[in-house]
Formats: sequence, structure tokens, C-alpha cells
Amino acid sequence: MQFSDMDMLQDYEKDTRMAALAYALIQTEIMDSTLRTIIAKAANEAAASQKKAADLIMARGDRP
Repeated sequence: MQFSDMDMLQDYEKDTRMAALAYALIQTEIMDSTLRTIIAKAANEAAASQKKAADLIMARGDRP
């Protein structure tokens, strides 16, 4: 089985989307403000990466 670049980009986009969701959920369970800030930053970074991947996918005429 061979994967195309678009297959890998689609997979990456899905993984970053799930990471953003997971970090956001984990953030709600944390009481320590410093750790909560770190996890919030991780959620934002994952969301930014997901957006870049989704934009590349859509620029090539596909849907994430």
C-alpha cells in the first residue's frame, strides 16, 4: 500500500485536530495555573498547525 503526499497531509491534519481537542480537554482538568498555561499553549500551537495543514489541503482542492 502506497500513501500519497495528500494522504499523509490529511492524516497530519487529523492528528493535529485531535491533539488540539485533547489539550483543550486536559486543560479543564488541571488546577495548577502554570501547568494550565503550558497546556493552553500546546492547544493553541496544535490548532495553529492544524489550520496550516487544512489550508494546504483546501488550496489543493480537497477537504480536510
